[in-house]
Amino acid sequence: MKIRAAAILALIASTSSGADTTKGNIWGSPRAPIVMEVYSDFACPGCKLLHDTELPRLMKEYVIPGKVYLIYRYFPLEMHPFGRKAAEAVAAAAQLGKYEQAADIAFARQGEWANSGKIEETVDNVLTAAEQQKLKALMQSPAVQQTIAYDMNKGKAIPVPGTPTLVITYRLRQYTLGGREVLKYEWVKAMLDDLLTK
Repeated sequence: MKIRAAAILALIASTSSGADTTKGNIWGSPRAPIVMEVYSDFACPGCKLLHDTELPRLMKEYVIPGKVYLIYRYFPLEMHPFGRKAAEAVAAAAQLGKYEQAADIAFARQGEWANSGKIEETVDNVLTAAEQQKLKALMQSPAVQQTIAYDMNKGKAIPVPGTPTLVITYRLRQYTLGGREVLKYEWVKAMLDDLLTK
């Protein structure tokens, strides 16, 4: 998503409380008035579009100014045979401090690994040799598996209808945007602006 520079400015070193084990995939201030959770699958073409085009604008206009606290949620769909493996690879890279680099390359090369399943090799491109040695073990580690399970369970409880889906929380009220609504920046912007003026 090429949000690295923006994320460095906005990234807060804290994580959410409870069983939420997010690492590297949270941007903005936890005190922002709006919390936006992005339920996404690295093998989903719509998620790639959201990552590449819409999220950078959201970062610039809402996250960096402190209006939105953004959380990426791993939500691999069964219909994508390598979606789960991709989530594991990116979550493992996150344990090594390389979430953004891994997410960027996973989406950038989605057309290559989504059919072949060679997501580890794809993520290896952003890791050092020492980190590459750790990736496979980390993919099956309790920390990575718990992170994905937490996000999946949280999404199913909402319920998230598919990917990409945005779950927006404002003043304890939750709003779910899915399908075409998510990929139309103007719609998302209109909703955020409306909430922020209430």
